[in-house]
This record gives sequence, C-alpha cells and structure tokens, in this order.
Amino acid sequence: MKNRIYYIAFLFVVCTFFSCWSSKKVTGDYYRQNETMLQSIQQRFKQLYEERPFSAEIQDKAFTKLGLEIMTDTMRYIYKFNLNESSLSDTLVKYNFNVQKINELINDMKNIRCTWITNLDYYENRQKKYLVFISIRHKELESSRSDKYFTLAFFESRQFFDNKRRLLNKQDRKDLRKINGQIFYKINDRVCYAVAGSFR
Repeated sequence: MKNRIYYIAFLFVVCTFFSCWSSKKVTGDYYRQNETMLQSIQQRFKQLYEERPFSAEIQDKAFTKLGLEIMTDTMRYIYKFNLNESSLSDTLVKYNFNVQKINELINDMKNIRCTWITNLDYYENRQKKYLVFISIRHKELESSRSDKYFTLAFFESRQFFDNKRRLLNKQDRKDLRKINGQIFYKINDRVCYAVAGSFR
C-alpha cells in the first residue's frame, strides 16, 4: 500500500513536470514562430485604440462570430456580429472607426487564432500605464476536459522578473505581479505570457 502511494505521488510529479515543460515549449515555440505578426497586431491595436477605445473577441471555434466592445466617454456598447454580414462595417462607420484597418486586424486575429484583444491599465511609480492583452486559442494546449489559452501581455516599458522568470511588481521586486489572477512568465523584457483556462 505504501509503495503504491509513493508510485502515485511519483507519477503525479512526473506528469506535472512534463505538462509544464510541454506548455512552456508550445508557448515559446508559438511566440517565436509568430512574433512578427503578434507584434504587428498589438501595435496596430494600440494605435486604433488611441483613436477610439474598443476590445475585440472571436466568440466561436470556427472564428466566424465577433464580439466588439466600444467605449465612449459615457457608455460601453457591446455588439455581436457574424463576420460574413455587412452589419460590422455599418457599425464601424457609425462610430468613426477606420473600417479597413479594423477588418485587417480581425483577419489577422483569425489567422493566428486570437480570441481576445484589449487594453488593460496598471500603475507603475504611481503613473497610470497600459498594456495590450492578447489571448490565443492554441490547439496544442486544448484537452478533452477544457480549452487552454495562451495569453500575452505587451508592456510599454521594461519589466522585472525573478529567477524563475515570473513577472514582478517594479516597486517591490519580491512581489509577483498577477494579471487577471494569473502568474505571467518572461518572453522578453516587455512581453510575458501565461497559460490560462479563460481567455479574459
């Protein structure tokens, strides 16, 4: 009985190790293979967001349904579209978006299986700053029990990490900085990632 308990514990440790290693390998490989496109998407989104704040969500695995959050000075509007219909362009025109650039962004999101893109605010030295947050439905991270999302945070400035490559608060370099409750790991000085069970 005792040997069986040790055996089960050993299997658990080994499975956990290989699961973490596999996730890190998949996410690291994915970023390297798609870095140019990911950087392009976050930069274009940031420019479009500065013109008019919004967030975009691909809502289905076929990547045909779009959710759009449009923020004005007083209200937040949430729209749902079928990407094959003209109602998306009509709504973009109504809110004075650059229709061509938004459509190009959405097409690139589809191509890399990006399910969510938004701006999140955070504070650094008491100054409000923003990061671009992107979620990707990565088929190699999916399982029969639940989907997994590769989430990326793109910061405006250099960030700090511990010796395990975990994102830290700049003010106190011992405290982990979590984003949406998740621990994020270093890709480079301004980009980090997590594997999460939720895209937001």
